[in-house]
Formats: sequence, structure tokens, C-alpha cells
Amino acid sequence: MIGDAPSLIASTLAVIVGFYLSRQLRIYTSRRKRISENGCEPPAKYPFWDPIFGLDVIYDAIRSVKRKTFLSEKQSHYEVYGNTHSSRLTTFPVISTIEPDNIKAVLSTKFKDFEIGSPRRRAFSPILANSILVADGPEWEHSRAFLKPSFSRSQVGDLTTLESHVQHLLKAIPRDGSTVDLADLFFRYTADVTTDFMFGESIGSLPHPEEFGGDMAQACRDVQLGAERRFRLGVFADMVPQPAFYRSVDKVHAYMDEHVEKALQRRNLQEGANGEEEGAKDNDPGRFVFSEEMAKLTSDRFVLRDQLGGIFFAGRDTTATLLSNLFFVLAREHRVWKHLREEIASLNGRLPTLDELKQLKYLGYCLNETLRLYPIVQGTSRVALHDLILPTGGGSSATSPIFVAKGTLVVFHLFALHKRKDLWGEDAEDFCPMRWESEKASWNFLPFGGGPRNCIGQQFALTEASYTVVRLLQTFEAIEMRDPRPWTESIGATCSNANGVQVGLII
Repeated sequence: MIGDAPSLIASTLAVIVGFYLSRQLRIYTSRRKRISENGCEPPAKYPFWDPIFGLDVIYDAIRSVKRKTFLSEKQSHYEVYGNTHSSRLTTFPVISTIEPDNIKAVLSTKFKDFEIGSPRRRAFSPILANSILVADGPEWEHSRAFLKPSFSRSQVGDLTTLESHVQHLLKAIPRDGSTVDLADLFFRYTADVTTDFMFGESIGSLPHPEEFGGDMAQACRDVQLGAERRFRLGVFADMVPQPAFYRSVDKVHAYMDEHVEKALQRRNLQEGANGEEEGAKDNDPGRFVFSEEMAKLTSDRFVLRDQLGGIFFAGRDTTATLLSNLFFVLAREHRVWKHLREEIASLNGRLPTLDELKQLKYLGYCLNETLRLYPIVQGTSRVALHDLILPTGGGSSATSPIFVAKGTLVVFHLFALHKRKDLWGEDAEDFCPMRWESEKASWNFLPFGGGPRNCIGQQFALTEASYTVVRLLQTFEAIEMRDPRPWTESIGATCSNANGVQVGLII
């Protein structure tokens, strides 16, 4: 029997190898047939020397982020290698595309054929493992249904609460025209608004800068930078030491855990015999508090913490970045500032209602143009769940369908899409709000994503930004640029100007 062991092992190995080769042959044959039937051709190939892990691609990406040239280098890749081209990220074959038809297929018409996938889950799991931002399938559907009611029109339109924070913002801006970094104030302001909406109490970082200054503010920044770096490292993310990242994760988790406990305690009080009477002492019983509403649906502390964390980062950074980028432009485009003030003057100095905000067309044009030239999120990605076909990007003409194998990472960079001259005209690099007078909704413009996974807080962000712009321009007559340096990228989970927004505001 012992003497037969080697031959038995050899036979077993032969069967396994034979089965594997047979399966691979069937897959290859099936794929070749599908490629032929659909007229597919491969897209252009981005040159890289490591065909297994694409280590040079990882190195180039991390280096360009440090040099603050990632956006310009990626845009040049599309200009040189085409609007759709292939490359590699660790174990994943990659297709990068800025073709609207391909993006529409990935995000909408073939939505169920893609998932967020392990690259993003691996990158963000230390901080947001249970968040809607990294969920897929039924888990994502549950999270979406879980969160969507909280962004109803009544909550989005709570302008009275918003005005109380605007007052703190106005007090923080020097009235003597001296230089101020609006980017810093906007991040504090949106932190206050978001925490008030989420927890029923603001962190108060504008009236009390120490509340969200120093360690906590830096922890939020380090978490975002670390997560983006982990995405670029791919399967190597957990092999590279990141002690500062994990220390920051612990700080953010501790902050969220504190508010989760408060929400659960209030829920328990309300469920008790005297709950309604005691609960009313802590918060206005008629006011919506996001964390408390969520606590009514689950007692899972990790789910609550991560969902709240995801909403906090999105709520704070999205609006702060949009406002910062817009005022960066306004300080350089006095004609736009003047036009905006003329439109806002129609309110005759009164506080705008939600409906009146929507009627300020030029303000909407300015926000759209800011989101086009300076997308809050520089790009996103999906992983193919099955073999499938994307409609365009292949062959010498770059118009043939392309075959996408199961497991392929499809990436699209919004900043490059939004600056295509064949889509936006020769002035695609210019800030031109009036282009939106005739521009229609399309897959050429995706500041908040598209399809079923579009940003759940989009209207909240736009309302907050619109109201804030109106109130600032009602208060200040002029804006002066105090820093002539060009917009310089700073990439984390969002993309902002590395030098802030140094301006003087004149009454």
C-alpha cells in the first residue's frame, strides 16, 4: 500500500491538472466565441513592465499623489492612450474609461453585473466596514433602504437649523477685510452642520475651534488619505505598516462610539415606562435626529458606528469641498461674483426658502460648473461579477465593443471626463457657468455618481451649499484673492485645493 502512494498522488494530481486545463479551455473557447459574435476588440494598453502585479503602476500612482500631479498625469494617460485603455492593479486586470456609454453601462444598465468589490472594501474596511459606501448586493440594498428615509425633503430643507450655523460662520470671518482661509472655516462649518443633523447636537467647531481642531481634525484627514493609499496598494494594503492610519481610525471610532451610546440610551429611555417624558428632556421631541432614528432600527453598535461614520465623512467633506472650490473661483472671477450678487439681490435681503433657492438659476449653474471642473470625488470603480461586454473603446478606432472578463476592475476618472473637449467644447478648461443654460442631464456629468448607487445625500449637500453661498453674498459686497497660486490637488476620499482658499471678504 505504501509503495502505491506515489502513483496515487501522481494520479490525483493528474486528474486535478486535467480538470483545471479542461475548465480553462472551456472558458477560453466560450470567451473567444462571445468576442467574435459581438465584434469585440481590445482597448489600447497602458504600458507597464510588471505583468503580474503592476507594481510600477502602483508606484507611479502613489508618487504622483505625493507630487500633487495625479490628476494631470491621469488626464494625460487618456489623451495619449485613449478614452478607454487597459492596465493592471495588483491581481486585478484594469480597464480605465471616460466614455459616457461605458460608464452608463457600469452604473446603470448593467448595474447588477458589477459590485464595489474587494479593492474598495479592503481599502476602507478598517474605518467603515459596515457602511453603505462599501456594501454590495443585499447588504447594500438593506443599507440604502435603512438610510434613505433620513434624507427626506423635510430634513433636507431644515433651513432654520442651517441658519444658526451660518451665523457662527459669519462671525468667524474677519470684518476688516483681512485674509482668512475659507477652506478651514468651511470644513468646520460643515462638521457642525453634519453633527447637528446626525446627533442632535453640534460639535461646535466654529464657536469653539478646539472642539474639532488638532488631533480629531487631523485624524479625519489621515483616515481618508490612508484609505486611498490602501486602495492603490491593492492586495498589499495589509502588508504595508500604517501605524498613523490605525491610530486615526481608533480616534474616529471612539468619537462615533460615544454618540452611538447616547443614541441607544435615548432609545432605551423612550422604550421605558417613562421614556417619552425623560427623552423629551434631552432633545426637542419634534426634531429629527439621524442617529436616534437609526438606533430604532438596529442595536448593532458596529453597524451604527460605521453607517454614521460614512454619513459624517460624506456630509462634511462633500459640501466643504464644493464651497471651497467655488470661492476659490469667485476670488478670481469677479464677473461671476457680480452676477451672483445681482441674482441674490432679488431676495431683497431676506432669508431664502427652499423653493427660492431652487429658483436661483445662476447659482445652480455656478455649483454645477464648480463640480464639473473640480469634482469632489476624482473617480470611482466597480468589479465585474461576470464576463460581459461594454459598448465602446476597442480597436484602432476606439469605437468597437470591448470584452470585460469576470474580476476586471473598471475605473473611471470624473475629472478627465468633465474636461473632454469633444464633449464640452474648446472652453472645457474654463469656468463658464452659462454653459448650463442649455446643458442637459447626461452621463457626461457625474458629480454625485449615477444609477441606483448615486449619492444618497446629493440634495442635502446642494441645499446646504446653495443656502451658504446666498447668505455669504448677502453679507459681503466683494471678495479679494490673497493667494495667486493655482489650484493644486490634494487627494483623499475627496479632492480639494492643497493651499486652501486665502481671501479677503469686504463688507
